[in-house]
Amino acid sequence: MNQSTEIEVKNLDHLGLVAGIIDEIGIVEIINEQVS
Repeated sequence: MNQSTEIEVKNLDHLGLVAGIIDEIGIVEIINEQVS
């Protein structure tokens, strides 16, 4: 049984991690709605 497995490793510094969380929970869209 030979199975190919892809492993993706991402190095995130602190700002990259914070930006990823902000993007995932949609803070930018919420702020844009409030400002508009």
